[in-house]
Amino acid sequence: MESAISVQSVYRRFGDLVAVDDLSFEVGKGEIFGLLGPNGAGKTTTINLITGMMKQQKGFVNVLGHDPQKDPRWIHQRIGLVPQETNVYSDLNAVDNLWHHAALYCDDLTSINIKMENLLQLMSLWERRNDPVRTYSGGMKRRLALARALLHEPEVILFDEPTLGVDVQGRHVLWEHIKQQQMEGVTFVVSTNDMSEAEVLCDRLVIIDYGRAIALDTPENLKSTLARDFITLKTKPPILNPVEFFSSFGIQEFSRPGAETLRLELANAESLVGDLVSLIKKDHQIESLRIARPTLDDVFLHYTGRGLRE
Repeated sequence: MESAISVQSVYRRFGDLVAVDDLSFEVGKGEIFGLLGPNGAGKTTTINLITGMMKQQKGFVNVLGHDPQKDPRWIHQRIGLVPQETNVYSDLNAVDNLWHHAALYCDDLTSINIKMENLLQLMSLWERRNDPVRTYSGGMKRRLALARALLHEPEVILFDEPTLGVDVQGRHVLWEHIKQQQMEGVTFVVSTNDMSEAEVLCDRLVIIDYGRAIALDTPENLKSTLARDFITLKTKPPILNPVEFFSSFGIQEFSRPGAETLRLELANAESLVGDLVSLIKKDHQIESLRIARPTLDDVFLHYTGRGLRE
């Protein structure tokens, strides 16, 4: 796949804080590429390095064959950015917000009114085009921000937390718009810590922690690397010492989602479930039992841990 973005051995620190540490990845043209990581992992810093708003202290960044530091004007005409904070002008209406962007980034304004109408129709905002943006919902503001980013017809869009503060319906509408633009050939880099968003949108993704890439692949391949299944069971009475009770089954990890609920992580759960049930039934009554494959949540926690971050 032809590369749209190349990040090679990039390093950036702020005082004693290392925000990005020897980070490398490639984004193919027409791909939706995800940046996943806990808060403070370096995702937003990475986006700022790609756009050229921030300069790396080591390594190289290349966007569409150009260095963002050496050719900032060229880069800014070919990329769109939707930042984490929706920075549309709340006292202006949608059309005026788009005109402000057009004046900065569009070389040819002769057909801009048609482009604005098409984009506002696409984002289901045309009927509200003359209303002040402060009257919009969070989802409407995010759709307007995406329309603005598309106005100068960029080849690459960087989307930081696409559905932050957006309700369920608005989230799915935004996902549909992103997928539609991908079909038109636009490349997306999406920074998120919403695993369902990453699974729906991303062709590939990189998990970043403490500024380093710790896993990179398709969502399906990342899930398969865990090489384990999950059995969640509820018994009466509860199994008090699961490590000893299941000692012959090679359980990889135990956890308790609830007082009476036990979660087992093991390989080939389906082939072992019959023997597990026979053992449990000797002294316990099974109230529920469910087998599940790993999710992206499981992958994320496996690589980044379960502890809360500041």
